[in-house]
Amino acid sequence: MIDTPLFKLAELTGLSRNRLSKSADNGTIKCEKTPGGTRLFDTKSLLSLGRRQLRQSATICYCRVSNSKQKDDLVKQIAYMHSLFPEAEIVTDIGSGLNYKNKGLRAIFERILRGDKLTIVVGCRDTFTRFEFELIEYLVGLNGGKIMGSDQAESCPKAKLTANLLSIINIFSRPLQGLRKYGKKIQEDSSVPKP
Repeated sequence: MIDTPLFKLAELTGLSRNRLSKSADNGTIKCEKTPGGTRLFDTKSLLSLGRRQLRQSATICYCRVSNSKQKDDLVKQIAYMHSLFPEAEIVTDIGSGLNYKNKGLRAIFERILRGDKLTIVVGCRDTFTRFEFELIEYLVGLNGGKIMGSDQAESCPKAKLTANLLSIINIFSRPLQGLRKYGKKIQEDSSVPKP
């Protein structure tokens, strides 16, 4: 039934008036204008607002190195991936595998949440993300996609556990390493109580 004004619909849904107006203009939500120019909306047509009609399909090769000193390795990864998948989109990052704020990784996450069917190619599972690989693989699979990596079945559990523990220790010890430069100043400062 077309009887809900724009301001009331915005209150009910929490969506902005601009978003609702644009959805009405492109036909996503049914709407009629009164002779006075007021828009009246069909609340039942809101059900189709969140649905995607077209899911995009893509192959993405993800290449990552831990720091900028390894840029040569990144170039080699890109060349290798491009030789295997010449039509694929290449996404790169420089940063830790524990950091989910990397731009490239976030762009992939946004596409997964949008519902895109992605085939993600990585040289190594740890290249993609250090932890929660299975969760991300599951989310990609929900959209009909998959993650392909060269070492998925070959990695040794002992070596993997050791690498993961070293990564955690490295990340959490960084703040302490930053405090070392203040150690001598603290020892020389007479206002700091000595143990």
